[in-house]
Amino acid sequence: MRARTDHLAGAMALAALLLAGSARAEDAPDAAATTAAEQVRQAGEAARRGDPLLAGEAAGEAAPAAAGHGGEDHADGDAHPAEAAAGGETGHGEAGTTQADAEAGHGESGPAEADPAHGEAEAGHGETAPGEADAHGDGTDAAHGEAAEHHEPAPKRGPQPYEVIRSLQFLQDQAARGNASANRVQARLLQWYGPAFERASQETWKDPRNQRAAALFVLSGGPPAVLRMILAKNDFPPDVRPLLDGALAYVENRQKEAETLLSALDTATMEPGLAAQVNLAVAQMQEKAAPDKALERLRRVMLDASGTLLEEAALRLGMVLAEQLGEHARADDYARLYFARYASSIYAGNFRARFTALYVARPFDQAAETVELVEDAVARISLVDQVNIYLSIGRRALVAGNMKLAGLAGARVLDVRNLSQAARQRALLYVAASTLTERDTSETLASLEAIDREILHPADRKLFDAAMGVLGEIRKPLMAAAEPDPANPTEPTSAAALDSSVVDRATKLLDAVRSDLEGMDK
Repeated sequence: MRARTDHLAGAMALAALLLAGSARAEDAPDAAATTAAEQVRQAGEAARRGDPLLAGEAAGEAAPAAAGHGGEDHADGDAHPAEAAAGGETGHGEAGTTQADAEAGHGESGPAEADPAHGEAEAGHGETAPGEADAHGDGTDAAHGEAAEHHEPAPKRGPQPYEVIRSLQFLQDQAARGNASANRVQARLLQWYGPAFERASQETWKDPRNQRAAALFVLSGGPPAVLRMILAKNDFPPDVRPLLDGALAYVENRQKEAETLLSALDTATMEPGLAAQVNLAVAQMQEKAAPDKALERLRRVMLDASGTLLEEAALRLGMVLAEQLGEHARADDYARLYFARYASSIYAGNFRARFTALYVARPFDQAAETVELVEDAVARISLVDQVNIYLSIGRRALVAGNMKLAGLAGARVLDVRNLSQAARQRALLYVAASTLTERDTSETLASLEAIDREILHPADRKLFDAAMGVLGEIRKPLMAAAEPDPANPTEPTSAAALDSSVVDRATKLLDAVRSDLEGMDK
């Protein structure tokens, strides 16, 4: 199974790169590239027929052509960067976001829209070789020879840096839509083309598209050493250096220097993709010291990179910053938009954790309103995911002491039809535990005893045991109340003192449980 996964990952990498290259009409056709395109087309056909192994093998045959032409030079004598491409995986985190979760591109236009059949159509050109004219011998040799010369393939070259970046951005977009394989393939491309970037000629880096690609390479998760080497070996115009130096400082965690360089750039004059990447990086550096400025940067990211992994990351961070600044309606809008667009993102788990923590922290006296806002935000995602979010809110609310919210979240789960037994038991526990000091103890005890403890998660078993312990402590003085005080048989126990003792004891026990759960919840 692992071998098949690797084959498919390789096929995706090759397809992304070939589609990115064929999207540029001005690029010269490459005979090897068209052969690779045909192989990728065959791989796609095999995958559609349900033969992933054959698909992987077909893509594997295309690898040498797509990866470049080892040892061959450009017509001008410059070795092409693709010569150094090598396999392997890197340990990069959240691509293009520097660990925001991720839960993790550019719009649906670009590489994904290129026609993979384009390479197949071109593959038919140049099939007549000069030697074929000799077979005629009727005076047409020269004519055939001239035709053959016109159909000779252009000088071979591998992908330009900006084409590699297109492929990376395409894969990032796929990760934002939940394709975990795309994220793994992206890591491989970053590893394969790092050495190729280092070996690119000075002429290559004169192209403004490649200059931007050098910055985007590391901002997308590429090794910092690659950009450091590029800067050391090549001369760049003075107006380009701040971008490259700032990107390098950012990925090397030289935050002060990076913020100074990148925040001074005029992103309004940049192409949208690059502007969004720079604004996201600056926002992540400003989120603690200047959350208002960071939030404005994130707003620009959402405008410039709608539908991409960059917007996905901006929404995750933007929701939190808006809430911190007291802009609750704006935070609600970002949450709703995220679930509508990126509920399947590979970083969605990170967002859900932030989402539940944010809404549990809303004022306790607004518990009912909070549940309504949550219901509106998650309305577009699957019912299973909705149930998991409500259960997460219920547990976090108990840990935070927001008993009313915990009970409402648990009750919302119990309203779902065809609920799994495990989810039902959790919801029953949260509802019962949220009313320990409010309901009649016998009713609460009956609710807890109806729960199947063995089905619960170990952390919830701890909560169950604690709730039963609290009930036991509450019931003790009630049972002893009918008995006179041995020291003073004629004086009945004060009801007020009894109530105070019960509440104090219950509060201490709940606080102890909450402290234990907080440690487990982190």
